Amino acid sequence: MGAWGPGLFSDDLACDVRGEYRELIEDGVPDDEANQRILERYAEEVADPDEGPTFWLALAFTQSKLGRLNPEVRDRALQVIERGEGLHMWLDDTKLLAKRKAVLEKVKVQIVGPQPPRKKLRRPRRHVTDLVPGDVLSFRVEGRCALLRVARLHESRIAVAPILVVLDFEGTEPPLSKDLSTLADRPEGSPRLLDPPPPWYRTRFHVQVLDKNDYRDTGFERVGRVEARPGDESVPARAYTHWAGLATTLRGWLPSHAQ
Repeated sequence: MGAWGPGLFSDDLACDVRGEYRELIEDGVPDDEANQRILERYAEEVADPDEGPTFWLALAFTQSKLGRLNPEVRDRALQVIERGEGLHMWLDDTKLLAKRKAVLEKVKVQIVGPQPPRKKLRRPRRHVTDLVPGDVLSFRVEGRCALLRVARLHESRIAVAPILVVLDFEGTEPPLSKDLSTLADRPEGSPRLLDPPPPWYRTRFHVQVLDKNDYRDTGFERVGRVEARPGDESVPARAYTHWAGLATTLRGWLPSHAQ
C-alpha cells in the first residue's frame, strides 16, 4: 500500500476500500452487511496507525457519496479529522500538509452536511470471451503481421478475459496452421531507465472488451491453434489493456520493428 499525493484517493488503500465497497453494493449486499464485510476484510489496516485513518476517511466518504453513510463510520472518520490522525505522514512537507488538511475539510463537509439520496449501483455486465487457450490471433498493419496466442483465461466478477502472449514471428502472412506450434514465445524487453520503452518490451497482455469492441471489431483474426505450453496456467499479464488499445500498441510497434 502507498500514497502518491495528498488527495483522499491518491492512495492505494483508499482506492481499494472504495472499489471493494462499491462492488459489494453492486452485488446487492445489504448496507449493514456490506459495512461489516469491509470492516472485517480490512481489520489489520484499521488497527494500523498509518493506514487506519485512511481507511475510515475513504469508507466514510464513499458511503456518503452513495447515500449510505453508516453513523459509526461517520463518527470514527470525524474523530480522525478532529484529532489529526495520520497527518504525521505529511509533516516533512508544509505544502503537502496544507493540501492534506484541505482534503480533510472537504471530507468533513461531505459527511456532516445533508446526505444525498440513497443510490443504486448496477453491476457491470460480465463479458465472457469466446476465445479459448491455444487460439492464435493475427493482427496486420502496413504489410506486417503480429501473432499472439491465448495462454490462459482470467476470470473475475466482470469478465472472463484472455491472457495473450506474443509469438516470435516476423512476416507479412501467418504461417500455415500446422506450423504455428514451431513458433516460440517472444521474450520481453528490458527498457533502460529514462529511455523510451522499445517495441515488444511487453509481450504478455490481459485484454478486455471496452465499449463492446471485441477482437473481431479491432482488426484481430483467429488463424489457428497451438498446444498448451509449460507455465501457461500461471503466465502473468505484464500489461492490462483492451482490444482497441492493444491494436494501437501493435500499430506503433510493427512498423518500427520492420525498419
